[in-house]
Amino acid sequence: MAKVHLKKLEKIYPNGFKAVHGIELEIKDGEFMVFVGPSGCAKSTILRMVAGLEEVSGGELWIGDRIVNNIAPKNREVAMVFQNYALYPHMTAYENMAFGLKLKKTSKKEIDNRVRQAAEKLEISSLLERKPKEMSGGQRQRVAVGRTIVRKPEVFLFDEPLSNLDAKLRVSMRLKITQLHKQLKEEGQAATMIYVTHDQVEAMTMGDRICVLDSGKIMQVDTPLNLYIRPKNKFVAGFIGSPAMNIKKATLKEKNGYVIVEITKDFSLKLPYDKGDKVRKYIGKKIWFGMRPENISIKNNGIPGEVTVVEEMGNEQYIHILISGEKFTARSSSENALLARHGGKYNFIFDMKKCHIFDFESEKNISL
Repeated sequence: MAKVHLKKLEKIYPNGFKAVHGIELEIKDGEFMVFVGPSGCAKSTILRMVAGLEEVSGGELWIGDRIVNNIAPKNREVAMVFQNYALYPHMTAYENMAFGLKLKKTSKKEIDNRVRQAAEKLEISSLLERKPKEMSGGQRQRVAVGRTIVRKPEVFLFDEPLSNLDAKLRVSMRLKITQLHKQLKEEGQAATMIYVTHDQVEAMTMGDRICVLDSGKIMQVDTPLNLYIRPKNKFVAGFIGSPAMNIKKATLKEKNGYVIVEITKDFSLKLPYDKGDKVRKYIGKKIWFGMRPENISIKNNGIPGEVTVVEEMGNEQYIHILISGEKFTARSSSENALLARHGGKYNFIFDMKKCHIFDFESEKNISL
């Protein structure tokens, strides 16, 4: 049983700074949970508290059926992969992977079996006699992951393990870690993983669920798809997605029975009846209006605007537009957007069925 439960967990430093604000989170047995958020949101601090490398100031930290607040890191049945690999430079890959087991006085035969099985899973069997300086960054990171596998921990902890790799290696390593998680589950081994990253692409492609953090508080915990299409607040809406959601100040008004989003005096958008009914009580009030870039498109009968910049991404274009003095970003497949050019005047359609309306003060999504 490798469930991890954070109960009103707090971290307060000696100078009085409160880094973690009583968070509540249950990570299921065998789940791949990703912590994501901007720098300084306390995601690594929380991970280090789980590992025992940071003291818990308040609340309870459960791993399985034990409170581990005061249990030493070595006795928590967790293993951590760090950003900088942390391999011993004078040891071979085999020796690095075997070192922790030797300290536990595991038999030579068992050590050899575990190291070679882990190396096979990670496709590094041919590297076992090499030292870290003889390996690439991606190979070193696989050895670091292998070192955690051989220990057979209850919980795997990853602290931004791919941030030192180039873009191509990051893609292959995130696939390898995701495959490893599935393989361990299929083999009936403990496979609870907590993964910290600031890269939302990593978070969206790897996690069973994602915990979005900001300033030591949980903004939303959900599946990748739900975070994208049903963000609970303005922060999550703006953080998840690339390019970022277009978010503008606006006022809700009523016209001919419809609820209207007035962005400027010359630029208003009509809400569908069902979405308008959800926010009707906010008529006359300021709100935040959100629209994903892929839900803005060029049409003959749309709202007039000007294209200021076109970013060619190969398979798609990011089209930066100006409508009534307000900047928006649209995303379109290159085939559909071949006519979009810098300085061009076009008409744009906003798919209002897929827009989001946020309360101006609380920033909660009031259109769900």
